[in-house]
Parts: sequence; C-alpha cells; structure tokens
Amino acid sequence: MDNDEKKPDTKPKEICSIRIAFPIDSDEQAIEYKKKIGDVLSPISNVQIQFSIMSVPTRRPDESQIR
Repeated sequence: MDNDEKKPDTKPKEICSIRIAFPIDSDEQAIEYKKKIGDVLSPISNVQIQFSIMSVPTRRPDESQIR
C-alpha cells in the first residue's frame, strides 16, 4: 500500500456522497457499471454503494419545463 493510500487511525469528520444517473439499455449493463465502480472504491474502508434501477420519469405534454 502506498503512503498516499494509508487509512487514518481516526474517524473521518466528513463523508463524500456522489449521485450519478445515466441511461442504460439493460439491467445487466447497470450491474456491470456498479461492479466497476465498486472495484474502483474497493481500497476505501466503510464504502457504501446505494444502487437502484428505475424507469425514466415521463412528463405530460402540457407540463412546462419551469414552474
């Protein structure tokens, strides 16, 4: 492990939260992306990944973009 990757002995004072949304063609594709993200974050202890797949929200034609 590099010196840059050493984990501190004290509890962290902050957390980083990232929300990412992107279109997918299949559930399997989303699961593969989740695995890749998990692999990148694997050196960090206590990582939590909240994963969900949902339908694209639809708008009624009469709804304006800005309210």
